[in-house]
Amino acid sequence: MPMFAENFVEDIKDRVDLYDLISPYVQLKKSGAKWVGLSPFNQEKTPSFYVDSNKGFFHCFSSGEKGDAISFVQKVENLTFPEAVEFLANRFGIPIQYAENSRNAGKPFQKSIKSDLYKVHELAMSWFAERFFENNQESNAAKDYWQKKRQFSLEVAKEFGVGYSPVDRFALGRYLANQKISDLILSKSGLFNEKKQSGKFACRFCGRLMIPIHEKIGRICGFTARELSVTPTWGDKKPPKYINSPETPIFLKGDLLFNLHQANKEINENKEFLLVEGQLDAIRCSTEGFKTVVAPQGTAFKDSQAMLLRKSNPKGVVCLLDGDDAGQKAAFGYIPTFLSNGLDARFATLPQGKDPDQILVENGAEGLQSIIDQGVSSISYAVQYKLKGNPNPQPSEIRAVSELVFGYIAKTDSLVMRDSYLTELCRHLKVAFQTMSEEFTKFTRNKKPRYKSGALTKEISNKKSSPRLTTAEDDLLFCLLHDNRVASPLAQIFDPIWLNLNVPAGRILAKIMAEIKADGPVETNRMEQFLEDDTERNVFQHNLFQEVSSFDENSFLQHANECLLALFIRFIKQQEKKILQDLGKPTQEQDSTNHLHAKLLQLRKHRKNPPQLTFSDQNNRHSHAKN
Repeated sequence: MPMFAENFVEDIKDRVDLYDLISPYVQLKKSGAKWVGLSPFNQEKTPSFYVDSNKGFFHCFSSGEKGDAISFVQKVENLTFPEAVEFLANRFGIPIQYAENSRNAGKPFQKSIKSDLYKVHELAMSWFAERFFENNQESNAAKDYWQKKRQFSLEVAKEFGVGYSPVDRFALGRYLANQKISDLILSKSGLFNEKKQSGKFACRFCGRLMIPIHEKIGRICGFTARELSVTPTWGDKKPPKYINSPETPIFLKGDLLFNLHQANKEINENKEFLLVEGQLDAIRCSTEGFKTVVAPQGTAFKDSQAMLLRKSNPKGVVCLLDGDDAGQKAAFGYIPTFLSNGLDARFATLPQGKDPDQILVENGAEGLQSIIDQGVSSISYAVQYKLKGNPNPQPSEIRAVSELVFGYIAKTDSLVMRDSYLTELCRHLKVAFQTMSEEFTKFTRNKKPRYKSGALTKEISNKKSSPRLTTAEDDLLFCLLHDNRVASPLAQIFDPIWLNLNVPAGRILAKIMAEIKADGPVETNRMEQFLEDDTERNVFQHNLFQEVSSFDENSFLQHANECLLALFIRFIKQQEKKILQDLGKPTQEQDSTNHLHAKLLQLRKHRKNPPQLTFSDQNNRHSHAKN
């Protein structure tokens, strides 16, 4: 691991505003002195993720994750500690500084593969864009399609990074190789066919219009390639109209929504996302003023994509899909995904054979807005879809529709939303609310899964109520990090052999104690520099960011002494056990036996005088808590 210059890591933490770092990932709202939002680490419907910009740490109560800017980047980007430091330095324009004796001084350390994949996609986008604006037969065919057939301007092409991939399948590979991109990154980028041709990387997008796809914070992670008149054919097989990037470490279709990085800048609790089917539809909507438009990668819409929208805290979602049977069926399939993720959705039916792009070209923004205004709720859409517009359904049809919708409503955790949905269902089916509520209760009781029954539920409940087990090393580390009076006197009376070095907290304490004995007191913000791996950093930060409100000035001294006594007694018992085992061996010589007896006697005397941590008057004059 590279050694950073002294205080460089702390300098990065000081210069990075945690709100600026986290807000592209999580829609944050002010809550007192902190910011709050939905967890970026798991799916939830009630915000439990808190950010304290002043103190520089976050705490996610739903997942238990907590930490600072570096640990946040490590978790959301799946990076190692040095990679996360590099990420922050690049993101906020901070030059990386190495220690003079570091093997990495003067040269960058190896980046993460994700970092390199994002870089190669940025290079590819710029290269495709340059090819698009060239003046040759191929590029002009791409511009003709864009301007004449799709009626987009060249300014819009620049805004969305639209480009052109030449027919020459080896051209992109040559360019990227000249940019010193390694074969490993090229092979994993998804830009090329899996197998080389004649020892060269062959681009999988040949003679196509290139539309870059951005992930949630705006980095390019893949492309959609549209067929053109110059798209080559191989054999009798007609080339597909669209080709998407394959899944890679940075391109996961289920975790992406086209244009979300821009829509998020416009969305708020009073605005709805506009969900359309294709990228060109989304581009058209955006250029015509519908700035909160997004599109899935294909027709499927998954829970992970719904949660991306939910975390932005919108008013809801308006779903615009094709008016044909396939489009209506797809929209109907979206309903459980919306409801189970706590998203209010409306469904607006497009005229059959028309898409948002055509409507906007032919009728302008007013034409599309009038369709959006006629959108109906998820419950209303489900009833209309299943009853096919029948105003007088039979009792059997009412029951079938009710049970279908019950399955959707049951996925919603909010009791308020459940009652609202049931009320709306009653209105559409002309059934009394009490009757509908009783039927819903019966439905949910009958549908309760086996894992929620009886003994297993009790067993799970008992497990959840069990307290978290910590080692004496963990608890002593906690005291050391939260009371600056502990470290120096502890180092004077502490013997490292008392520690269990198989647990991370034991290794951390050993390093901190060694530094204090060698160089004197160490500030908390420097302690992290001694840690060697992410396991140690996670334990360090977990203890550093623990709440300390229940501890008064004397609690830390008492708790530290309890931990110190536990470590001391454990060590003494281990030594006694070893001596007794040696004494039990039949081959012991008399001199050796006498030595062991004397050692055992000395241990037992030592046990009667355990080490005791005390704070001097000078220490007491200093602030006792670090947070």
